[in-house]
Amino acid sequence: MKIRRTIEIVPSFVLIAIFIYSLYLKAVGGSWVNLFVIGITGLSAYIPIAVFIEAIANSFRNVRPVPLRDKLFYGYMIIIWVIALVVAIGSMGQA
Repeated sequence: MKIRRTIEIVPSFVLIAIFIYSLYLKAVGGSWVNLFVIGITGLSAYIPIAVFIEAIANSFRNVRPVPLRDKLFYGYMIIIWVIALVVAIGSMGQA
């Protein structure tokens, strides 16, 4: 269980790091657009898929009540997803 969660969370950290690095490149005048798109699109697409797969796995296990670690996992992933969507929509207005 812990290994599966780690495998699901690590890509989100990598995509967040790519996004932050693209913002750094933008600040110093480098080529930042491709990394920005990879970071935001990756977060916007990966997180719903990971949450869906995790929810399906948990529903087959039928664990009641939902443990705190599951609530923290879903909360983290959904908050990151909402932030990524807000940033993506906001950046469309800046173009």
